[in-house]
Amino acid sequence: MKPLSQRTTVALALALSFSAGVMADDLKISMYADITGLDPHDTSDNVSYSVQSGIFERLFQFDASMKLVPQLATKYTSNDDATEFTITLRDGVKFQDGTPFDAEAVKANLTRLADQTKGLKRNSLYKMIESVDVVDSKTVKISLNQSFGAFVNTLAHPSAVMWSPKVLAAYPQEAELRLHPVGTGPFVFEEWHPGKDVKLVKNDSYWQKGWPKVDSVTFFPAPEDSTRVASLKSGQVDAIYPLPADLVNTVKSDDKLAIQRDPSIYLMYMAINTQHKALGDVRVRQALNYALDRHLWLKVNAAGMGVPAHSAMAPKVQFYQQQTSPDYSYNPEIAKKLLKEAGYEHGLKLKLWTSNSTPRVRTAQFVKQQLAQVGIKVTVVPMDSGTRNAKLWSVQDPKKAEFDLYYGGWSPSTGDADWALRPLFASESWTPTAYNVSYYSNEGVDNAIMGGLKTADPEQRAKAYATAQQLIWKDAPIVFLGTPDNLVGKKKKLAGVSMLADGSLLFNQAKFN
Repeated sequence: MKPLSQRTTVALALALSFSAGVMADDLKISMYADITGLDPHDTSDNVSYSVQSGIFERLFQFDASMKLVPQLATKYTSNDDATEFTITLRDGVKFQDGTPFDAEAVKANLTRLADQTKGLKRNSLYKMIESVDVVDSKTVKISLNQSFGAFVNTLAHPSAVMWSPKVLAAYPQEAELRLHPVGTGPFVFEEWHPGKDVKLVKNDSYWQKGWPKVDSVTFFPAPEDSTRVASLKSGQVDAIYPLPADLVNTVKSDDKLAIQRDPSIYLMYMAINTQHKALGDVRVRQALNYALDRHLWLKVNAAGMGVPAHSAMAPKVQFYQQQTSPDYSYNPEIAKKLLKEAGYEHGLKLKLWTSNSTPRVRTAQFVKQQLAQVGIKVTVVPMDSGTRNAKLWSVQDPKKAEFDLYYGGWSPSTGDADWALRPLFASESWTPTAYNVSYYSNEGVDNAIMGGLKTADPEQRAKAYATAQQLIWKDAPIVFLGTPDNLVGKKKKLAGVSMLADGSLLFNQAKFN
């Protein structure tokens, strides 16, 4: 008989060994803001979309290169004029509450998204849907009220998710529904403490066998950049979203940490208010483009990580075409010459609006210094997001828009040229309808943008958007700046966490090595 002390030691060792074998992998991520809700149909921010993507899935998705790939769908066909789309659905998928994923579920979700009376934040994206018909349990036919060649890309937008129809019926009011998310994704919603954390747990019945590899994911909002980085370095979290460009070296200096760097589809730009007399002159707008050094801007704004702009949209957007004429290379002398030709030899005084975040204010000061070299005196006006939204996007009369320049960015979450160009440059998109805060209007651009929607043929769409990009580049309704890379800071042992090109976080295939 073994001594009691020896038996106790052996039992303790076995217990510890067993505990180590089943130890949970809990992923902790610090984000730059809290979520606003848990209904993707009624969401307009990337932080919320990121968390929601663990719970919900779409018919189509994008891979890391912004290539369209099937997710809950397996294939689709369309007619020549892009008014009918027939979609085949994946078999063997169930919602987290056990409800089967089928054509009826798709119909319930797309009908809700298309219903313009719902007042959901993303209803307008789906206003082209006329009807959704169930062909059989795994096939739906979607009829549109207009030609819309970008429709399948729209179905890959982060709002185009599939809710359990049982839950949609149980919570008809948005205020209740947004707190009870049930989708087909790899994680199940557990709890949300606003301002503190959001927790998801593993979906043991997930249709993609072998995933997820972690048992839970908890997200912690931390608006201060330095706070997020400090929590990563101290080991409190496993990843931070995003990693601020000006703190890259802090992470690089820690041998336990790594940086995940991927191209984005954000276009950073300065909108030019064409309603103001001087800025209505294309020579002045082109002068602004020549007066700014895009490569230096990239260093100031993104630690040099990214690419300078060569079109009105980012290189990873579908149907992108690089522009070379005008070349808009940094050339203060050409800028001065154009200003003189336009009658502004002695310069201009312009107001530049920006948000009050430290990086944006820093970039605005850089713009001020650059434009001063060609005789343009800039007054930087930083403001909080609420004030900016009210003064910028809600103006009913363009003549009353107070700004001259506005520093901002745009990411087309559909990955398609339509959503990259139409909201910013189409005549129909003047604020407050959409985001054309330059009040830019060119009939040729409008025709080209709409031409890209009249067909689902990729070659015809590419030609239409090539024309649109050429015209916009020459007209310069904005100052084209560039596309910063997406950066995530993480522990070296963590894989499968990155940012999709549209700025949302990917974590569904996270694992600890």
